[in-house]
Amino acid sequence: MKIFGPKSLSTFFYYIFRSISIVLLTFLTYMEFAFITDRFTVKDRRFDMKIPLTGSSIQGDYQFSDILTITLTLIFGILLLYLLSNIFKALKQTVIFNKGIIKNLKLLTILNLIAGPVLYFLIQFPIMHHNELRNIHNLILLIIFGMISLFLTNVFQKGFNVQSENDLTI
Repeated sequence: MKIFGPKSLSTFFYYIFRSISIVLLTFLTYMEFAFITDRFTVKDRRFDMKIPLTGSSIQGDYQFSDILTITLTLIFGILLLYLLSNIFKALKQTVIFNKGIIKNLKLLTILNLIAGPVLYFLIQFPIMHHNELRNIHNLILLIIFGMISLFLTNVFQKGFNVQSENDLTI
């Protein structure tokens, strides 16, 4: 199986990441709708929200900070998966060094190097009121992933420039 181009591994990953982002967006929309319309139960200061079609439920502390943390984390995850799907969509094309992949890699870099750490510190301190850094591995992974996407952005930018120069020469 080919890695790039139509009918390739890139196409497969495009559909996987896009599908997961749509499912998560649907889940987030349902969850927010359920909280707004009181379609959940509260017992012992914990909420219990039934998930339609699955037979399962979400449970957690019924506090604004917990609900806000879940919402922000889901939004971040949806954006991350959507950008990844856009990157794989750009890799489906016959010319892989294109402006679309460079734009999406830049956005992925910003998401991981700026938005992710800001969100991490917002959740840890002002929202959850923690006194120490918890789950620091998540922050480290964000920074590592951001550095890799920054590196890939520069590689694809250089490839695009070389390809453009070659096209002008021919």
